[in-house]
Amino acid sequence: MSFSSKIFGKTDSTGIQMARNVCVEIVRYLTNIGILWYLNEYLLGPDWLAVSTFVASLLSGLLNYALCSIWVFHKKRESAGRGLLKFAVFTLIGAAGLAINIGITTLLTNRCGVYYLVSNTIAQVTVFFFNFFMRKKIVFDRNA
Repeated sequence: MSFSSKIFGKTDSTGIQMARNVCVEIVRYLTNIGILWYLNEYLLGPDWLAVSTFVASLLSGLLNYALCSIWVFHKKRESAGRGLLKFAVFTLIGAAGLAINIGITTLLTNRCGVYYLVSNTIAQVTVFFFNFFMRKKIVFDRNA
């Protein structure tokens, strides 16, 4: 497999898909932070932080789903209803990942005395793998 096809080509290699997903997660994070910053600083203001956070999460989640569909897992086009269902499942897996993140961070920090940034980093890495494998198997499975 050539370097170009490893980056852009269709693949079932979990390692290549995971590397691509790391790139997608970085783009998602930067998009989320950028939208949140813009909405909070220039459009809505700090009194609307919850709304800004929701909008930033939704838009960066849509981008994440699109990039995973197109680049990471190369899924074919689907009907709008099926695509919406897959997006909903994709989002539910992300919500489960968030719950795991909160649980790990809280447990390691409050019960084990681990510094909160270290706890959160451990949680983020754990959730990355959880989200990737759950989404690969449930949302982007070739047979689904």
